[in-house]
Amino acid sequence: MAKHYTTPVDHIQKEDVEYLIRLAIKEDAPEGDITSETIFSRDHKSFASLIAKTDGIFCGKEITKHTIDIFNEITQYHINLLFSLNDGTKFYKKDILIQLEGETCGLLRIERILLNFVQYLSGISTLTHQTVELAKTINPTINILDTRKTIPGYRKLAKYAVYCGGGSNHRIDLSDMVMLKDNHIKAIKGIQKAVDKIRHKYPDKLIEVEIENIEQIEEAILSKVDILMLDNMDVDQIKDCLKRIEETCTKHNIKKPLVEISGGWKPENLQQLSEINDVGISMGFLTHSAKFLDISMEI
Repeated sequence: MAKHYTTPVDHIQKEDVEYLIRLAIKEDAPEGDITSETIFSRDHKSFASLIAKTDGIFCGKEITKHTIDIFNEITQYHINLLFSLNDGTKFYKKDILIQLEGETCGLLRIERILLNFVQYLSGISTLTHQTVELAKTINPTINILDTRKTIPGYRKLAKYAVYCGGGSNHRIDLSDMVMLKDNHIKAIKGIQKAVDKIRHKYPDKLIEVEIENIEQIEEAILSKVDILMLDNMDVDQIKDCLKRIEETCTKHNIKKPLVEISGGWKPENLQQLSEINDVGISMGFLTHSAKFLDISMEI
């Protein structure tokens, strides 16, 4: 089971995506669909299906429901969702993912908007699933984490897609949890000083500290931070740090913090971590390099 480093994005509310959906509807047909609305009368009805042209992991049910709801409100069409796979479901080529009914003009106008959402989010879910499954074969104790490297406006959707693919959610935004990086620590001259200030103002927020060298580990652990990030370290350095973390926690009888490893990790170099246990690997490429899955809509 995925170990999330924050409260997981396990659902999408309308307010999370309403601005993005309204923007998509406006930019795709600022003055209506001049092709479909000329050919078909308003009362011409059809059924439509979104069909997979490749295998993948589905992420589209929740965004489809919110998109249809807002689309109907704006356009006064009456598109109905008849069927949808559940988010996180594995599908295969030629599977029907979604079925719709309503005015033909409305179905054709909403087609590209829906496909853009479903293809992109399912692409993230599929890439995440593939990476998680690979990681299990190498070392089942590691978790695959997402990052904040997302397209503006898509933050929660992208992290929800990672969740649907079996990945682990990390910090949602700068307000979600504390991340003390090297510049914070240098400017205030110490980890403990920064932690004390943060604990005073935000006693319930998780605190993560970026570790640049092994000498910082004891101060970070004695400050009782929640997560340690080992950034841009090679495997030997990671092993040394994990050993020091274990020794320090045992010596001072302090609960071991979560550990995150970051810095250019991709599926092709995960094999290096076969002996690195109980860590999270943050991977920006899950969201910034995912491709649209091949899905089409057929009337």
